Amino acid sequence: MSIVVIATTPGMTAELYDRSQEKMGLVGTLPPGCSAHLAGPGPNGWQVVAVWESAEALQRFAAEKLQPTLAELGVTPPPAPPVIYPLHAQVG
Repeated sequence: MSIVVIATTPGMTAELYDRSQEKMGLVGTLPPGCSAHLAGPGPNGWQVVAVWESAEALQRFAAEKLQPTLAELGVTPPPAPPVIYPLHAQVG
């Protein structure tokens, strides 16, 4: 079942986001299992909204790529887990 993930990272900046994408080899492309990704600054930190084919695909990416990359860049993990919803429809 596909899921919508909404994550907020208080210490992230546009520069750190761009560096993380470069380090993970994701500039202009999506990781396996992800069909949509939007990112930008929000009132409580950097916001990412993504659609994943499954919770397992998200967990695999987070463990293998995202968490090690953010740790390498010195980004503190978010204080709260992402909000996750089942996906009902995706257009575009």
